[in-house]
Amino acid sequence: MDRLPPKLRDLDPTIHAKRRAALLKLTSGMPIVVFGMGSALGAGTQSHGGMRFLTGWDSHESSALLLLKEGSSRLLLTSPFMVPSALAAVADLSPEYIPKLLWPQTVADFLTGQAPALIGVDEMPLKIYRDLASHLDNGLDVTSRLDGLRQIKGSAALDVHRFGAAICDTLFAALPDAIKTGRRGSESQRILEDLARQHGAEYCRSWLTLRPQADHPRYWPEETEKCAEMGDQMLFGVALTVDGHWAHGLRTGHVGSVPSAIIDLHKQVEMALQLGRAALGPGRSISDAVKTMSDAVGTSNGVANGRDTTSFRAGHGLGLTYEEPGLTAVFAQTFGAYPEPLPKDVGPILEPGMVLELHPNLFVDGVGGAALGQMFEITQTGATPLLKAPLELVPLK
Repeated sequence: MDRLPPKLRDLDPTIHAKRRAALLKLTSGMPIVVFGMGSALGAGTQSHGGMRFLTGWDSHESSALLLLKEGSSRLLLTSPFMVPSALAAVADLSPEYIPKLLWPQTVADFLTGQAPALIGVDEMPLKIYRDLASHLDNGLDVTSRLDGLRQIKGSAALDVHRFGAAICDTLFAALPDAIKTGRRGSESQRILEDLARQHGAEYCRSWLTLRPQADHPRYWPEETEKCAEMGDQMLFGVALTVDGHWAHGLRTGHVGSVPSAIIDLHKQVEMALQLGRAALGPGRSISDAVKTMSDAVGTSNGVANGRDTTSFRAGHGLGLTYEEPGLTAVFAQTFGAYPEPLPKDVGPILEPGMVLELHPNLFVDGVGGAALGQMFEITQTGATPLLKAPLELVPLK
């Protein structure tokens, strides 16, 4: 690794305090209660992104509660073992271990009878919520207001996303060495995910499909045990974080000679990606890109045309959450027994500083699949790709 991964707090030491001040302004000075899971659930939690945005703190496998009002803030930790790290990382928040049994009184003392603004409470474990319900039930959920603050990334945050994108590129370049005939897919995943961590990713999760006809994303060891064989298609997706900021990409390859039908399918998905990029730009709706890609892969209204084709959603927002709030809902999930139609309402209007992942894909029974994923930063002039890896089919042996 040429350099250490960037840390947002080092790049802009006052950024989290500025974000908290902006949120307090949006909530007219109401006392704010923010719940956040740690990062251990990876892409499976939304509340961690909110906590990380406001504090920079990661409680990993435990959870935390931020109590915030004008001139005062407290960070309650559920694990005493997290206190030394928290004191070193976020001393300005007065982090302290408070047993969950004492949270109700602590929250009551903080609120002094005022109705709170609430963020992340929908992911709060039921036992904690029940204990705090008498203080929270009259609160106002303002998560959407925080979501609005999160959509536009500043220069420091964009630098961290770019670093994560470079790690993704390193993994894509390593695919021919990591995926070989006779090697189990799960072993290839471990090699690639370890490589991501060696280059500065704090978290990395991949999916790897190796099949004569690629069918859908395969994540877990029990579904990636198959060894690579000549004639297999390869679909590889990676999602990782650097200082909490997500980077993501997908590439398609083939073991041995490539059938013409697979070449054609790959070209169709690549064209969809290029058309999607062309539809991204400041002042335009994200819906334009979603509809354009849907038309290009033949999934009218987000649903595959015919029972012999399927696809999953064509992208999402990226930020401190894998599915960045406010930027993701327009990308309908079209996979599975109950595919969603594309929303009829116009999606968010793009602005410089937004970060998106577009990954058009298509699976055809009897042929196989293709998927390509690219990170884009919205700029004043359009959409800049953050991944440099070629989009061509990756040759494997």
